[in-house]
Amino acid sequence: MDLRLATFNLENLGVREGEDDPDRRARLPRHLAALRSVLRRLDADAVAFQELIDPALLPPLLDGLGYPHVVVAEPGSSPLRVGVASRHPLTGAGAVASRTDLAVTDPRTGLEVVVRGPFSRPALRVRWEAPGLETTLVVVHWKSKIPSPTPARRPGPDEPWARLGDVAAGRLVTEAKRLAQAVELRREVDRLLAADPDARVAVLGDFNDTLGSEGLRIVAGDARAAASPALEGEELVACERAIPRDLRFTQIYRGKGEMLDHILISPALVPHFVDARVYNETLRPADENPAGAPASAGSDHAPVVAVFRP
Repeated sequence: MDLRLATFNLENLGVREGEDDPDRRARLPRHLAALRSVLRRLDADAVAFQELIDPALLPPLLDGLGYPHVVVAEPGSSPLRVGVASRHPLTGAGAVASRTDLAVTDPRTGLEVVVRGPFSRPALRVRWEAPGLETTLVVVHWKSKIPSPTPARRPGPDEPWARLGDVAAGRLVTEAKRLAQAVELRREVDRLLAADPDARVAVLGDFNDTLGSEGLRIVAGDARAAASPALEGEELVACERAIPRDLRFTQIYRGKGEMLDHILISPALVPHFVDARVYNETLRPADENPAGAPASAGSDHAPVVAVFRP
């Protein structure tokens, strides 16, 4: 029997601290109903989810859908949590890529790159005990590309920046966070494959970036570009390559469809891979929802499903 593995961003499921009001509470039942409709349609054996704010909403979200096994990650400084709901047992859950201590110097120029500290959204590693296809899942939710505050400029969410140079510095901080977490994720994959070269590993979730981005190249690996062809057997494969190009998008922003949600699998999973699909038929543009009310799809991200045969 085939097994279906999905990833789905729940789009801020819950109410953030300090933002509680009657309107937001009134929207929750509609949001839950829309998400339940999507999950029912996916009929996945396991769903990696992102952007859960209130874990108390998981029981009404999953009620009757056949997911007795649920793991929710502890949050970092962000209230947004990741997790997995599964029809099969989940074991050995723990945080990975939760912080970094990178200090690298370019020997040619002397340029130093130092990135130290915690990430606001740690990844979750959990063992998915699917019959005949036991797999380590690493669930990811990367920070968006919004410029980060800096000591020189700490704008509020609706306050404009004074100079584009300040914006550039904020973008640099954001990219440092994202790429440093990509490095830590790749190192986690390296550890898993070093312990067992035939390990089945799936790194999946909302990366807030496309497959050709530097962050995704780091996680997946690009051995040939690094003149290290002997490492090609440790690269991860993107399941979305099985999806026609014109259907390969999980978010629409400024009129353009982009694939921001991915399922990357280790070589040992590739022989079991059958197909993949994005459920984006009812996807709404992410920048056309000023009121914050959930649309019929329940999220501004489309879910991705990969099908495997044990």
